[in-house]
Amino acid sequence: MIRTLKWAFAALAGAVLLASCMVAGRDTDASKWPGIVSIQTVSGRTVYHECGGTLIAPDWVLTAAHCAEDMRVEPSGRAAMYQTEADGRQTRLGAVAVGVGLTDLRKVPAGSVQPVAEVILHPDYAPGAPERGNDLALLRLSMPVSGPRMTLDSAEMPVDVFQPYASVLAAGYGRKGEGAGSEGAVTRTGRQIEAGSLVLQEGYVPPVAPAECADLIAQGLAREGLAEAYAGVSVDAATQLCAGRGGTDACQGDSGGPLVLRTVNGPVQVGVVSWGLGCGRPENPGIYMRVSAYRDWITRVTDPAAAPPLPPPEMPAEAPIETLEPLPVPPSEETVPEAAPPAEMLPDPLPEAAVTPG
Repeated sequence: MIRTLKWAFAALAGAVLLASCMVAGRDTDASKWPGIVSIQTVSGRTVYHECGGTLIAPDWVLTAAHCAEDMRVEPSGRAAMYQTEADGRQTRLGAVAVGVGLTDLRKVPAGSVQPVAEVILHPDYAPGAPERGNDLALLRLSMPVSGPRMTLDSAEMPVDVFQPYASVLAAGYGRKGEGAGSEGAVTRTGRQIEAGSLVLQEGYVPPVAPAECADLIAQGLAREGLAEAYAGVSVDAATQLCAGRGGTDACQGDSGGPLVLRTVNGPVQVGVVSWGLGCGRPENPGIYMRVSAYRDWITRVTDPAAAPPLPPPEMPAEAPIETLEPLPVPPSEETVPEAAPPAEMLPDPLPEAAVTPG
């Protein structure tokens, strides 16, 4: 069994899936994808790949919010994955681990897997509704990880994915087809590992213009009888990207993974796998969160010292202040200074507030 965080419209149309493996992809090496990660649930001796992500700082991972919304940081200071039951109860599935830079999930070098110590969802994300946007999360690792990290698109000078001959790709360990099963194996240490694909996959996913993508998504929802239930769901060109025209696509298990533009200086991450209707359908592009639109938030969380200052809050207009004439001072032969007020008794310093992870 593999548990994934790919979203489904199961209640309304069992065949309609929100895309989040690389369908029609090919084996690739993690060295071509600096900072690529596998977000996993560890239950006993079994490891389940759940989502993708990228290492963007020594101890920070960027992923999708819907991959992380069921994580809870426990009193031990480490995160665990939970599942909400129909009656509202939460069942603990296992500890959360992040495997960094793995070409093959069966081969895990020492130090490449770390627990998660903090989970931060984008403040405007609506739990359970990645199709509503702001589908981003940041995970802080318990220990920094050395090695390459992913370069993020810049908010000041975003790269152009629509330039002629642009090489736009996505990667992940997700399923290899909309109806495909998972792969399983036993590692050298005796752990059972399950994922959509045990070997990292990549594939070219051509960008789709926002207006065309919005029309295709609207047609797809109408075709599946979901237009009314998902009224208002569309594509925000300012915060989202669309990519994929059938064939190669992201699928179950690729959520949170990177969409990159290959440049002469290496890959630049422009998107994060979020959602879509099905996997590899020519009429349904995949939807990705646009990284450049969230760079300020990402920097503010991961490197507060380098973050741009927040704009000052708007203050209400003050009422005009009436100007009074000064009172006359009575004549005096000698000016007597006022006595200095007694020194205030300062309270003892307060103890520092305890910081609770998560």
